[in-house]
Amino acid sequence: MSGTELPASLIAAYRATDYWVSLADNRFPLRIGEWSQALADLLRATSARKAVFITAENPFSEATSASANEAAMAGLRRDLEKAGATIFEGYGQGQDTEWPPEASFLALGIGKREGGALGRKYRQNAIVWIGPDAIPELVFLR
Repeated sequence: MSGTELPASLIAAYRATDYWVSLADNRFPLRIGEWSQALADLLRATSARKAVFITAENPFSEATSASANEAAMAGLRRDLEKAGATIFEGYGQGQDTEWPPEASFLALGIGKREGGALGRKYRQNAIVWIGPDAIPELVFLR
């Protein structure tokens, strides 16, 4: 039981997505339910104990114009900065090659509740939450 109204095919797509984090000198993927050494190292280096991987693009999985997506991402960045997050850019890339990668942020210092509120504000179906164990968890918002 997933506790969501989303179709099983969409849930499966979210679970199969690679959530890429871009650092100054490299990038690494986050995968749902899989521990990440690179993520654990980043959390340790920044003394962060929680984070969210979040986008504001394509609300409710409906393709949206580039300009609307850019405006939404700018708003999300402002909200994350206001919340005091340490922000790294990234993108989500699913197995469906017909759906383009979605620009995203890894926001260190943002908890599950705050991340969920931001996801709902930007009309997202889900966010990825990370606790101190460095294992990404899919959190459904609908």
